Amino acid sequence: MDGKIRIASGVKKIEVNDNGEYIILPLSDDSFVSRFYKLLDEIKRTGEGLAKSADVPDITTVDSIVELEKSVRAKTDELFGAETCRKVFGDVLPSMELFVEFFGLLVPYFEDYKRERLAKMNKYDAQRTGSAL
Repeated sequence: MDGKIRIASGVKKIEVNDNGEYIILPLSDDSFVSRFYKLLDEIKRTGEGLAKSADVPDITTVDSIVELEKSVRAKTDELFGAETCRKVFGDVLPSMELFVEFFGLLVPYFEDYKRERLAKMNKYDAQRTGSAL
Protein backbone atom coordinates (compact mmCIF):
# COMPACT_ATOMS: atom_id res chain seq x y z
CA MET A 1 0.00 0.00 0.00
CA ASP A 2 1.24 3.43 -0.86
CA GLY A 3 -0.66 5.38 1.82
CA LYS A 4 -3.11 6.99 -0.60
CA ILE A 5 -6.85 6.66 -0.98
CA ARG A 6 -9.28 8.15 -3.44
CA ILE A 7 -13.02 8.34 -2.93
CA ALA A 8 -15.35 8.42 -5.91
CA SER A 9 -17.07 11.77 -5.61
CA GLY A 10 -20.42 10.77 -7.09
CA VAL A 11 -20.34 13.80 -9.36
CA LYS A 12 -21.77 13.28 -12.83
CA LYS A 13 -20.86 15.65 -15.66
CA ILE A 14 -23.54 15.77 -18.38
CA GLU A 15 -23.14 17.47 -21.74
CA VAL A 16 -26.27 19.50 -22.51
CA ASN A 17 -25.72 21.11 -25.90
CA ASP A 18 -23.79 20.86 -29.18
CA ASN A 19 -21.22 23.39 -27.93
CA GLY A 20 -19.90 20.91 -25.38
CA GLU A 21 -21.30 22.78 -22.39
CA TYR A 22 -22.27 20.67 -19.43
CA ILE A 23 -23.99 20.63 -16.08
CA ILE A 24 -22.81 18.92 -12.92
CA LEU A 25 -24.94 16.54 -10.86
CA PRO A 26 -23.44 16.05 -7.39
CA LEU A 27 -25.33 12.78 -6.88
CA SER A 28 -23.58 11.95 -3.62
CA ASP A 29 -24.76 15.22 -2.06
CA ASP A 30 -28.02 14.24 -0.39
CA SER A 31 -29.03 17.88 0.09
CA PHE A 32 -28.74 18.37 -3.71
CA VAL A 33 -30.84 15.24 -4.30
CA SER A 34 -33.49 16.50 -1.90
CA ARG A 35 -33.60 19.94 -3.54
CA PHE A 36 -33.78 18.31 -7.00
CA TYR A 37 -36.79 16.18 -6.11
CA LYS A 38 -38.55 19.06 -4.33
CA LEU A 39 -38.15 21.26 -7.40
CA LEU A 40 -39.26 18.39 -9.66
CA ASP A 41 -42.42 17.97 -7.57
CA GLU A 42 -43.09 21.71 -7.73
CA ILE A 43 -42.67 21.68 -11.52
CA LYS A 44 -44.98 18.68 -11.92
CA ARG A 45 -47.70 20.19 -9.71
CA THR A 46 -47.47 23.52 -11.48
CA GLY A 47 -47.48 21.90 -14.92
CA GLU A 48 -50.57 19.88 -14.05
CA GLY A 49 -52.29 23.02 -12.80
CA LEU A 50 -51.52 24.85 -16.02
CA ALA A 51 -52.83 21.96 -18.10
CA LYS A 52 -56.15 22.16 -16.24
CA SER A 53 -56.48 25.92 -16.79
CA ALA A 54 -58.75 27.49 -19.41
CA ASP A 55 -58.36 26.42 -23.04
CA VAL A 56 -57.94 30.04 -24.17
CA PRO A 57 -56.10 31.91 -21.43
CA ASP A 58 -56.42 35.67 -21.12
CA ILE A 59 -53.43 37.99 -20.95
CA THR A 60 -53.47 37.96 -17.14
CA THR A 61 -53.16 34.18 -17.15
CA VAL A 62 -50.35 34.30 -19.70
CA ASP A 63 -48.53 36.92 -17.64
CA SER A 64 -48.79 34.78 -14.51
CA ILE A 65 -47.47 31.76 -16.45
CA VAL A 66 -44.49 33.81 -17.65
CA GLU A 67 -43.73 34.90 -14.07
CA LEU A 68 -43.96 31.29 -12.92
CA GLU A 69 -41.58 30.15 -15.68
CA LYS A 70 -39.13 32.91 -14.71
CA SER A 71 -39.27 31.68 -11.13
CA VAL A 72 -38.62 28.07 -12.14
CA ARG A 73 -35.76 29.20 -14.39
CA ALA A 74 -34.16 31.04 -11.45
CA LYS A 75 -34.61 28.03 -9.15
CA THR A 76 -33.14 25.71 -11.79
CA ASP A 77 -30.11 27.96 -12.26
CA GLU A 78 -29.72 28.17 -8.49
CA LEU A 79 -29.83 24.38 -8.13
CA PHE A 80 -27.52 23.41 -11.01
CA GLY A 81 -25.44 26.56 -11.34
CA ALA A 82 -25.53 29.84 -13.21
CA GLU A 83 -26.36 29.68 -16.91
CA THR A 84 -27.86 26.18 -16.71
CA CYS A 85 -31.08 27.17 -18.46
CA ARG A 86 -29.18 29.03 -21.19
CA LYS A 87 -26.98 25.97 -21.76
CA VAL A 88 -29.90 23.56 -21.85
CA PHE A 89 -32.68 25.59 -23.50
CA GLY A 90 -30.86 28.38 -25.33
CA ASP A 91 -31.80 32.03 -25.10
CA VAL A 92 -35.52 31.53 -24.50
CA LEU A 93 -37.74 31.44 -21.46
CA PRO A 94 -38.47 27.70 -21.21
CA SER A 95 -42.08 26.61 -20.89
CA MET A 96 -43.16 24.38 -18.04
CA GLU A 97 -43.29 21.46 -20.49
CA LEU A 98 -39.59 21.93 -21.25
CA PHE A 99 -38.74 21.97 -17.55
CA VAL A 100 -40.70 18.74 -17.05
CA GLU A 101 -38.83 17.14 -19.95
CA PHE A 102 -35.43 18.32 -18.67
CA PHE A 103 -35.98 17.08 -15.13
CA GLY A 104 -37.44 13.83 -16.46
CA LEU A 105 -34.27 13.21 -18.48
CA LEU A 106 -32.17 13.65 -15.33
CA VAL A 107 -34.13 11.28 -13.07
CA PRO A 108 -32.46 8.11 -14.49
CA TYR A 109 -29.04 9.43 -13.39
CA PHE A 110 -30.32 9.67 -9.82
CA GLU A 111 -31.88 6.22 -9.98
CA ASP A 112 -28.70 4.62 -11.39
CA TYR A 113 -26.58 6.24 -8.70
CA LYS A 114 -29.00 5.03 -6.01
CA ARG A 115 -28.70 1.44 -7.28
CA GLU A 116 -24.89 1.67 -7.39
CA ARG A 117 -24.81 3.18 -3.90
CA LEU A 118 -27.01 0.43 -2.46
CA ALA A 119 -24.84 -2.24 -4.07
CA LYS A 120 -21.72 -0.71 -2.52
CA MET A 121 -23.37 -0.39 0.88
CA ASN A 122 -24.49 -4.02 0.81
CA LYS A 123 -20.86 -5.11 0.53
CA TYR A 124 -20.32 -3.86 4.07
CA ASP A 125 -23.10 -5.57 6.01
CA ALA A 126 -23.01 -7.00 9.53
CA GLN A 127 -22.14 -10.49 8.28
CA ARG A 128 -18.84 -9.29 6.91
CA THR A 129 -16.12 -9.00 9.50
CA GLY A 130 -12.61 -8.27 8.51
CA SER A 131 -9.28 -8.60 10.14
CA ALA A 132 -5.97 -7.04 9.45
CA LEU A 133 -4.34 -10.36 10.30
